[in-house]
Amino acid sequence: MDDVTLIAMHAAVFVASLLQAATGIGFGVIAGPIILLAMNSGSAVQVTIILSLMIAVFLVPSIHRAVDKALLKRFLVGSVAGLPIGIAVFMAISVDFLKLFAGLAVLFMAYSASRSVGRAVYDLADRGQRNRDIGIGVLSGAMSGSLAMPGPVVAARMSALARPKDAVRATVLMLFVYSYIAAFGFQWVLVGVAADTLWLAATLVPATLVGILLGRLSVAWISERVFRWLIITVLIATSLGLLVNAAISLAG
Repeated sequence: MDDVTLIAMHAAVFVASLLQAATGIGFGVIAGPIILLAMNSGSAVQVTIILSLMIAVFLVPSIHRAVDKALLKRFLVGSVAGLPIGIAVFMAISVDFLKLFAGLAVLFMAYSASRSVGRAVYDLADRGQRNRDIGIGVLSGAMSGSLAMPGPVVAARMSALARPKDAVRATVLMLFVYSYIAAFGFQWVLVGVAADTLWLAATLVPATLVGILLGRLSVAWISERVFRWLIITVLIATSLGLLVNAAISLAG
């Protein structure tokens, strides 16, 4: 791995950590492709899982009171079913087709979230809404196990429900703690984790910590409306990144 690639990877991890600390999502779409390019293997997913879990563990103690517990429970119920599906897909089919599907799903969620900006909160007691939340959890779990990206669909759902920015950020990060621990456990048992993977993750810790610090400081300066549009922007960038990456790989 040359010096230019290392510098690009550290810079990407710093920016991604800052964005994830500020909004709850964004690490996978920014740092993921750079890490994948540098490692050129599925181990890049494991590095992304390790660093994203670290971000969540660092932030959750200070924001856990803002967690939307009702929504978190529904997402976790779905994730329990979705995570094994994601791992199975990761091991069985082309990652390019998976990126294509995930990109379309996130793009649809971004569209749904954009339509709800400024609207009233939905009735969370409604049975249909509860089933949708669990379904989002299944998709989140599947994306966690296969692409290390459980956050985008959950953030989109909470934005569509017009939840406050602190609740979105806290709930997504709390979900990461459970999802990434489970995802890494599955990866360790079923795929294996190389020493080089752990070493690379360790070298990226300083850039991650600096990003976390600046991300926490920036939250107070972001209004509710700006936060929702920032989430939508990250979602669109995530979906386009997945779709373009998949299209290039499939075309080649």
